[in-house]
Amino acid sequence: MNNVPANATSADDSGELNLDQAAMILDAAKRRARQVFDVWPPFLLLIGAVIFLVAYGTVWWSVRDQVPYVGPSGGALVIFYGCIVVWIIAVSTVVRRALSGVSGASSQRRRRYRAGYGAILIADVALQGALYHAGASHAIVYGVYPAVAPFFFGGAAFVTMGVTREDRLTMALGATLLAVGVGGAYSGPIVVWLVTGIALALMLTFFAALRFVQRRA
Repeated sequence: MNNVPANATSADDSGELNLDQAAMILDAAKRRARQVFDVWPPFLLLIGAVIFLVAYGTVWWSVRDQVPYVGPSGGALVIFYGCIVVWIIAVSTVVRRALSGVSGASSQRRRRYRAGYGAILIADVALQGALYHAGASHAIVYGVYPAVAPFFFGGAAFVTMGVTREDRLTMALGATLLAVGVGGAYSGPIVVWLVTGIALALMLTFFAALRFVQRRA
């Protein structure tokens, strides 16, 4: 004789249903969290595409006829770094709004990220100075290196971040930056500015479109 309670099956079924509902609720919460904390919205990436195209294009225009290569003019550097400052302000503003009210572990993680980016910037400047001190040509010190070094540093940072977060899009962004850096390094001290500027603008436009599709989905 079967002594199993009559309501055992229904209880199991109910338990399975509750687990499914909990999984759906958790998945919906994750999607909402990604939308709230998405600090790389499409419009921000498109702004970056325009800014960097202008920045790198201006430097290329100032060195396009140099024989031998001397380096970007003072005016071109002012525009170049001015564009970068505008980009940093835009990113900082969006990030601050997206993460306002978030504290605890997330806040500490952001501080560590900023410290890491600061260390990368210091290493970039120090290495450029070391190249000059070692007698490297202007084509390297003021051409190839400053044009491609940010791609290597940034690419490595994004790949590491993507692996840590298990975020394929971030890993893909880092890998793309590394590829642009390698390609630009072989194009010479003059063309490198044009190549990296166009490649970076296209890359940011592509990721903006991808972000837009993801949000629509």
